[in-house]
Amino acid sequence: MDTASTLMGLGLLILFVAPVGYLVYTQSLQEKKRAKKMAFLAHQQGYSLDETKNINGLSLGLDKTAKKFFLLRTGSGAKLQVIDLEEVSKIDLTKTDEDGISTSLMDEVREIALQMRNADGTVKKKIVFYAEEEDPVTQKTERLDNAIKWQKILQKYS
Repeated sequence: MDTASTLMGLGLLILFVAPVGYLVYTQSLQEKKRAKKMAFLAHQQGYSLDETKNINGLSLGLDKTAKKFFLLRTGSGAKLQVIDLEEVSKIDLTKTDEDGISTSLMDEVREIALQMRNADGTVKKKIVFYAEEEDPVTQKTERLDNAIKWQKILQKYS
């Protein structure tokens, strides 16, 4: 009876753990594939990536010597976007609420993004790190930390 109960428990454990393990494994494979694709596309254009990061369907890369910032979104038809950091004068971290108004209260934040501005103040590019409709609320602070980190890095090279 004890052996049967143990086998039954192990079977149920495997039944519930295996799908989660499979999802984690496939997600890591997709991230590695996207990182390789981004490195390959950047290398084709003559750039080398000094720093990279995969954030929920978005791959970010930086060539420090050429002062170029790279974006690659998920999807089969995704194209590598290259942003010349020498043309960017300011990078703002925005935290907006549901009305699109800037807020500092984390409970009210609905979107966290970086806005790259030209010398004339117009927004050249907006990179969304967190959007409440698409991302889990539990990742809000992690995404804010990533946005702050990338803001500092990009501001240094712009």
